Amino acid sequence: MEERSIRVELAGRAYPLTIQASEEANVRGAVEEINESIARLKANYPLTDKQDLLAMAALEVTVRALNSSTTRQEADVDATLGAIERMLADLHV
Repeated sequence: MEERSIRVELAGRAYPLTIQASEEANVRGAVEEINESIARLKANYPLTDKQDLLAMAALEVTVRALNSSTTRQEADVDATLGAIERMLADLHV
C-alpha cells in the first residue's frame, strides 16, 4: 500500500499526516466535516475556546457517523429479512 504525506488544517491549526493513499479522500472529507461543524457551533453558541469547539465538533460528527451506521445496518437487516420472507413464501406456493 502506498503511503502519502499530507497536511490538513483543523480549527485553524495545521497537522502533517502520513496516511494510506486510499484513505486521503476520507481524511480530507473528515477534516472538512469537522471544520464545518466548528464553524456552525461558533456561529450558534457562545463557545470561544478552541478546545471546547473541537470537543463539541468531535461529538457532533461522531454521533452523526454512528447514526448513519445504525441506519445502514437497519436497512441491511430489513433487506435480508425481506429476502428470507420471499424465500419462505416461495416454499409455500
